[in-house]
Amino acid sequence: MKRGRWFLALGLLAVGLTPQGQGVVERIQGFYEGTRALKGQFSQRVELAMGQVEEARGAFYLQRPGMMRWEYERPERRVLVTNGSTLWAYTPTDRQVIVQDLKTAVSSIPFDFLVGAGRLTDQFVLRQVSLHGDAYRLVLIPRRPDPHLSQMEMEVDEATLYIRSLTIQDPYNNRTVMRFSHLEVKSDLPADLFSFVPPPGVKVLRAEELFPR
Repeated sequence: MKRGRWFLALGLLAVGLTPQGQGVVERIQGFYEGTRALKGQFSQRVELAMGQVEEARGAFYLQRPGMMRWEYERPERRVLVTNGSTLWAYTPTDRQVIVQDLKTAVSSIPFDFLVGAGRLTDQFVLRQVSLHGDAYRLVLIPRRPDPHLSQMEMEVDEATLYIRSLTIQDPYNNRTVMRFSHLEVKSDLPADLFSFVPPPGVKVLRAEELFPR
């Protein structure tokens, strides 16, 4: 997978933008505001506008406020870690880690509300809420222009409110589909999951030196 890509029904019942639809969003927001930590597994499929497809999978850990860890296991091992202010992108096969200020990193809006860094209704215009079988489907548009995100679709389990998938589309018609499984709500996660100490022999690179603006 290219570094630029990982750095980051039938029986349809329309709920629409009614008070009922708004209530669904508030339930989802309230659930994740009350969730301290979350872990699980993910699969990722990037569908590029030119026709290429890139796939990956691994495990993830989220904790409020603002902490995330994504461990890509396939097709090769990579680790993304943030403590809420610094982002580390580690590639064991390259024996290097890229360090970046999170504020200048690729947009993390799709995960902000999960880690307490924002609210869905503050960051997105809700275009549609619908019920597909036992899952809600939300279509959201960012309130502010974002070079990495033009639309997001979210599938949420009706009963548990666990997120099943996120589909992110950028202004160039590239799509990233992330599916989540084996979700576990936790009261806390080990602090060392959200920090990174380079192993011996690993080269530390600053993102602003590699990718000057």
